Amino acid sequence: MTPMTYPRSHLVDPDGGVYHVCSRCVRRAFLCGTDKHTGYNFDHRRDWIEERILWLASIFTVDIFGYAVMSNHYHIILSLRPDATKEWTDEMIVDKWLMLNKRKRDNEISRQARRLAILEDEIRLSQLRERLGSLSWFMRYLNEPLARLANVEDNCKGRFWEGRFKSQRLLDEQAILAGMVYVDLNPVRAGLVDKANKATNTSLAHRIENKVPALEPMTAIGRPEIKLPISLTLDEYQQLCSWTIETQQAARFTGYSKAKARDIWFRQYYPRPGCWQRAIGSVQLIKDYAKEIGQCWIKTVSA
Repeated sequence: MTPMTYPRSHLVDPDGGVYHVCSRCVRRAFLCGTDKHTGYNFDHRRDWIEERILWLASIFTVDIFGYAVMSNHYHIILSLRPDATKEWTDEMIVDKWLMLNKRKRDNEISRQARRLAILEDEIRLSQLRERLGSLSWFMRYLNEPLARLANVEDNCKGRFWEGRFKSQRLLDEQAILAGMVYVDLNPVRAGLVDKANKATNTSLAHRIENKVPALEPMTAIGRPEIKLPISLTLDEYQQLCSWTIETQQAARFTGYSKAKARDIWFRQYYPRPGCWQRAIGSVQLIKDYAKEIGQCWIKTVSA
C-alpha cells in the first residue's frame, strides 16, 4: 500500500510542471461564507485569498491557470517553472524575498541593511533562489498568513488546515484542461450557482470581469504573455464547461454511468470529487510517472 505521507520531493518534478493543488480547513469554522453554527460571515476572506494567490504568483516562478475559492477549501491549477529563477539577478531575488517578509518596524535603513546582508551571503542567496521556485514555499506563504488571520478572527489557537496541501500532477494538455474545468465548476457542483459564468472568486469569473478577449487563445491569469498549453479560446472554454455540467446532470437523472461513458473526457481525465489521484494523464504518461517516482502503479480516474 502506498504510504499516506509520500515525500513532496517525489511528487513535484524539480524541473517543474503543471499541478492541481488543494487545501481544506480542518475545523467546522469556514474559510469563507457563513458559518451555520455561529452565524458569522467570512466572505471578506474570499477576496483576500484570491488577491494573495495572484500576488504570490508575481513573486514565485508560478503561472496561475485556474482557481476557485470555496467555503472550506480552495483549488489552484498552476504551472511551476523553477528554472526561471536562474534568469533573475541577485538583487531581484533579495527584493522579492523582502517583499514576502516585511517587518512591521522596518524602515528604509533597516531594510537596506537586511538587503545588503543577504547580497553578501552566497549560500543564503542560493537558498532563496531555490525557495522562490518551490511549490511548497509558494503554498506556505499562501496558507500560513491565512491561518494566523483566521485564528485571530475565530479567537482560538491550533491547526487551521487539514494536514498538508494536496498536489496532483497534470501530465498532458487534456489533463490540464480537465483540471481547469473541474476547478471552475466547483461552485456549480456545490449548488451555489447554476452556471460557471455566474460564480465569483474563480478564474473564469476573473477572466470575464477583466474582459479577457473571448475569441483569442487563453492565457495565464494576469499574464497575457503566457499562453496556456490548451488550444481553446475563452468562448470555447465556457462552452466546454457548460457541456460538462449538462452531461453530468443528465447522467444523474437518467442513471447514466460515467464508467460506461464513451467519451474519454470522463473516463480518463476529469477528476472525481473525493477521489484524489497523484497524477492525471494518458495511460502511458501515468506509467512513466509511476516509474519516475518509484511506484509500481498510480491510481487513475478510470481505475
